[in-house]
Amino acid sequence: MSRGCTFAINVKTVFNAPLGNPKKLAQAMKEKGIEASLDLKTKGVGYEDFPMLVKLSYLVFEFLPKSLVLKEPADLYSLYSPNECLPFFSDMPIIASFMSYDFPSYSFILGRRRNLLQDTPCSDINPLNVYRAVPLSDKVKLSAYVYSESGYFFPGERLKGGGRYVIRINRDKVLVLLSKNKSLMAVYDQNHINERLIEKGSYTVRIYTYKFRIWNFYFGLRFLACLPPVVVE
Repeated sequence: MSRGCTFAINVKTVFNAPLGNPKKLAQAMKEKGIEASLDLKTKGVGYEDFPMLVKLSYLVFEFLPKSLVLKEPADLYSLYSPNECLPFFSDMPIIASFMSYDFPSYSFILGRRRNLLQDTPCSDINPLNVYRAVPLSDKVKLSAYVYSESGYFFPGERLKGGGRYVIRINRDKVLVLLSKNKSLMAVYDQNHINERLIEKGSYTVRIYTYKFRIWNFYFGLRFLACLPPVVVE
């Protein structure tokens, strides 16, 4: 059985910023299925990593139009595909509070993203392991592991002798890119993968969603998740 912890990183409250109600944060986390909020000094992707033009484009062409017709906008972070598989920060500060209202709200700050640390319960997170976190969008369930004669291994770990890399995602229309030593090795248009890893090397995975496909052309690609390297020694 594989355990897992879903968490947000560097969310601002009155404990580490001028504004932000911890009770409202806890309520928003419960609604979104996020189990913990961590305040860590670690490498990651925050809202300041997005150019201002990208933020404005998201606001004008994604957030406002869908909000006006009562549809849930895509997460801003789905527009970002990091070079490294790093955790996503939810570090946008609250800039104004009045009575029971915040701007922006914690629902907006948390968005549709979360970080997943596999094989680790939320009561036992080692900050050094956060580099193994898998950023996810929406409430997507993802399971990824390598099994071999010597046992089970998770993204970010090392194993000897190779094994089978199993990836399962609970949604359709996903495009999975498997790379070896930063060179593309295989592309899968499916949500269940069982790939044999034989040769030594560093294997990384990127996962995207798409709206539709025509032949080998995919339209509406959005970043969903990435998996830290599995290293076969």
